[in-house]
Amino acid sequence: GETGMEEGRVSAFADVILAGEVDIFVQTPAGQVHVATVGPPHLVGELGAIAATPRSATVVAKNPLSVLRIQRDSLMSLTREHPPIGVAIIAELGQRLHGMNRSLAYLTYAANALGRDEYDPEMLQELLRQPGELANFARAFANMAAELEAKQRRRDEMQAAATIQNSILPRPLVREGALAAIDLHAEMHPAREIGGDFYDYFLLDDDRLAVTVADVSGKGIPAALFMAVSRTVLRGGERGEDMAADMASANRLLATENAAAMFVTAFHGVLDLKTGVLRFCNAGHNPPYLLRAGGGRETLKATGIPFGVDEDMPYRIAETRLGSGDTLFLYSDGITEAFNPAAEEFGTARLEAALDAGAGKEAAALVADVLAATAGFAAGAEQSDDITALALVYRGQPSFRP
Repeated sequence: GETGMEEGRVSAFADVILAGEVDIFVQTPAGQVHVATVGPPHLVGELGAIAATPRSATVVAKNPLSVLRIQRDSLMSLTREHPPIGVAIIAELGQRLHGMNRSLAYLTYAANALGRDEYDPEMLQELLRQPGELANFARAFANMAAELEAKQRRRDEMQAAATIQNSILPRPLVREGALAAIDLHAEMHPAREIGGDFYDYFLLDDDRLAVTVADVSGKGIPAALFMAVSRTVLRGGERGEDMAADMASANRLLATENAAAMFVTAFHGVLDLKTGVLRFCNAGHNPPYLLRAGGGRETLKATGIPFGVDEDMPYRIAETRLGSGDTLFLYSDGITEAFNPAAEEFGTARLEAALDAGAGKEAAALVADVLAATAGFAAGAEQSDDITALALVYRGQPSFRP
């Protein structure tokens, strides 16, 4: 445990190890790193002793140690009187340099191959078979390379999962036929590669459009899996004949055998494209905004608790009507709960101000304005939650007279 030589300090001696072993450490920004353990008849500190330069490493006794300590003057005298001693020291240094150059060449080759995604652990097998500190270094590099490869595989898998998740989101609607009555735009931006938010819209028949925005509890892969299940359950269970029964059935499916105790808040509405009547179930989700064409805004309150909590929970269905030019804005709490570097929350008031400023705009422009306001407020702070926004502007059917 005693320190024989200390990195950075100048000391005018070298040690020949006669018995015992020493550990050699090098200081790095992350702390001391063990680079080697050596025993007899190893000579340590000869370069610092001859050149009178600061020590390049710290030497610590690993166990009871006996050394022959040679002061610089004595070492210089010995090399003058007995040239073979000097030659032996130079040969030792040359052998170390040769081994280091060869090892660095292997490691550089392996590092370049790793960068090209062509790394093979066999590249370092010769180094790993060598004794001493270079094998330790090669082993550390091999472990690092294996971890990097594993992280790259996980990153590739996450990117593939993100692609799959994006693929299940609906494509933009073609505004023709009955769909000419609306202007709809939606975006989802996960906090990680994949997220638990989703939006969905699809025609139930020629005149009715189902619209959903939902937010699964949690983040990452578990949330993404539950999101996919929730989306399938809500879309597959929507028959439109009895909306309350459909919502209760969806909740029952999500709550049954829910070992992970996950839940999903969701706003699910069915819009009659001819009349503008919107029937909806708000399962514990952020109240959407209804922006009236003539000014003013309303919120659509919750009609039940989140799906997946209680399998026997009934769900009430509410109803409102959109007039020509009215806008329905759905969102997830990733917007209102966005934080700036000062840990301030974006909040409802800022969202409402952005909606007021965007009143009367097309759906895509309104969504862009809200997302821009959120990003501007966050000012580069890390996104803490998934962000989803959907705007639906009802234009009405030209032939319809209420």
